[in-house]
Amino acid sequence: QLQVELSEGGVKPTVKPPFPDEWSKFIDWLDQTYLDKVQLTPAARRMVRSPEFEDVTVIARAVAWLATEQHERRINGGGSLRDVQVESGILNSPCGGDTYTVNWKGRRYDVDWHIKTGGNVRDPKRCLRIYYFWEPDMEQTVIDYLPGHRRTSAT
Repeated sequence: QLQVELSEGGVKPTVKPPFPDEWSKFIDWLDQTYLDKVQLTPAARRMVRSPEFEDVTVIARAVAWLATEQHERRINGGGSLRDVQVESGILNSPCGGDTYTVNWKGRRYDVDWHIKTGGNVRDPKRCLRIYYFWEPDMEQTVIDYLPGHRRTSAT
């Protein structure tokens, strides 16, 4: 049935590219896969050019969570996102006292959420942090800082 619909120009299969296995492939993967749901600020685009964090696939899976489960919850009112487990050992949490303001496309936003590894891991090769905000008009997640700890007055 699917082959018939495809031959008649109907249903188009949606095949997502595999998760990137190198940082050099990350931005292209994101732009091809989730451009309508997840954006990177110019600063975040610069940060992923040569980060110390080693496992780009973990970052990609977290971004996929932002573009799917988190996006659906925001759109459809699916409950709290506080301390939701993205995958084993990785949580989505409010930034709390580390919330900061950023300019994005001529407006100011509070970067008030982050995906993080548990514990107090500071090794930049293993410490995962993705700081982001929700842009309600475009219904998009905008990532401002990744893949590690953002320097604050407390660090």
